[in-house]
Amino acid sequence: MKYKNLAIILAVSSFGFSAMNGVAHAEKIAAPTVENAATPNGNELEMFRFALEMDKEDFVKKSLALDAAQEKKFLNVYYVFNAKLKALNDKRLAIITDYLNNVDKLTDAKAGELAKRTIEFRKKRIALDGDYYAAVAKATTKTIAARALQIENFLQGAGDVAIGSKLPLIPK
Repeated sequence: MKYKNLAIILAVSSFGFSAMNGVAHAEKIAAPTVENAATPNGNELEMFRFALEMDKEDFVKKSLALDAAQEKKFLNVYYVFNAKLKALNDKRLAIITDYLNNVDKLTDAKAGELAKRTIEFRKKRIALDGDYYAAVAKATTKTIAARALQIENFLQGAGDVAIGSKLPLIPK
């Protein structure tokens, strides 16, 4: 399938942290590309995602600049949020993979199904962001929670742009 490797690239580059660190970071840790299309196995994909998550965590901690006590309280919430976000992003990856597997033969019914699944994903992500804000606010302060949400929204938005810029448009 001509879009198989694109799905892999989107999975590792967009759901982790490469949107913020850019292409140079992805190249530095040997991200798969369409040109050198060796499909990574599950372990390689997970290792790449793990490395990206560590970079993301470091960026979030530096951006928040919390004292040790606040950081500990924040991280207790952050780790739970990130696990839920990863599971949610796995569902998004399934939607993208389904789309890429069907883009050349997309029916009206399939397009509708994919659109509904995408809308449901976005609703769940917004709800998760709301839960994240509330949990961080409860553990720390509303100001810290708002700043953490602002950082997360930046990262999610950058990831959305990265994904959208790489996906082929639905054919007429």
